Amino acid sequence: MSSLLLLESSGEICSVALTQSGKIIQEKAILEPNAHSLYLAPFVADVLKSNGLTASQLDAVAISAGPGSYTGLRIGCSLAKGLCFGAGIPLIAVSTLKALAQLARIEYPSAKHIISLIDARRMDAYMGQYDEALRIHQDETFVTINSDIKLPNKHVAVVGSGAAKFMAELKLDKSDYNHVQSSLYARHMLIEANDLWESQTFVDLESYEPNYIKTVYVTKPKSKF
Repeated sequence: MSSLLLLESSGEICSVALTQSGKIIQEKAILEPNAHSLYLAPFVADVLKSNGLTASQLDAVAISAGPGSYTGLRIGCSLAKGLCFGAGIPLIAVSTLKALAQLARIEYPSAKHIISLIDARRMDAYMGQYDEALRIHQDETFVTINSDIKLPNKHVAVVGSGAAKFMAELKLDKSDYNHVQSSLYARHMLIEANDLWESQTFVDLESYEPNYIKTVYVTKPKSKF
């Protein structure tokens, strides 16, 4: 009976879920931007304590691996690594874009094609395209939203924080494109996390970094003098 801890910190929602035998048994979440450092670790402690578990009794930790908020991803990565190193358990990395696609699959089961989009400001987004079985149709990438993007014609679900901007900018026909407005929670990582656990697909704890897709540039503040 496997027990997995799922951590989602890539967006505005801070969410933790605990699974047993492939099913969610508890989830804690809060919608509060830029507050992952306040809630993520306490949520983990609460979920484990309320189920009478310690980290060493988990089989693995699964994190939403990105793309998404740089700060949120770093917080989730640091906490997950600490738990895994301390308990001697493996780390599973679940694509944030694929987790969004799973959310859309639940909300719009008739979709033949799913486009996941995470807003990257201005007219940019992180995008992944998947078929109805959630197989990758087009590699996850950083895009500028314009008419150059190749799209399917019908039965498409568009999901994520960049979905509304995508629909509006490309003037997509709502009879062919369904905008899924749900937000991403740890529970939406369940299917991919279970699949990766079953195949024993883990990341290297020492070298693992979140998947930012686009390089993060950190600039030094200008001197006031």
